[in-house]
Amino acid sequence: MKNLDQIRAANAIRFQNTVFPGAEGGEVVKKVPTMIRDNGMLAAAAFAAEPKGTGNYKNPGHKKVFDCIIEHLASNGVKLLSKTMSLEEFIQYLAGGDSAILRHVTAESMEYLNYLRRFARKKEGENHGRE
Repeated sequence: MKNLDQIRAANAIRFQNTVFPGAEGGEVVKKVPTMIRDNGMLAAAAFAAEPKGTGNYKNPGHKKVFDCIIEHLASNGVKLLSKTMSLEEFIQYLAGGDSAILRHVTAESMEYLNYLRRFARKKEGENHGRE
């Protein structure tokens, strides 16, 4: 049986070749934990879900980070979500649940982001923490 750190690392390393869109490339992965800490999970998710035109997001890098979080929370061994869902469904789930669920999801997301930010690409051809 794997512990949560093993599961977090395995889920994060799957995104090591993912380039997160945004002005500063993979740096967005470092900004999301601060947004969650300062504004809360729901506000940070709402920022990521902000639409820009039809079918596009104003903050696609943030949206991609939240997609990674959602996938992690629904993965075997974590199962804080019963299934992988859209960002909008995730926000509705958290807004409709009790505060204990929100706290647990927030805490697990922050722990997962510690791994994701280490594996995410900073920009094409470069990874965080690797020299």
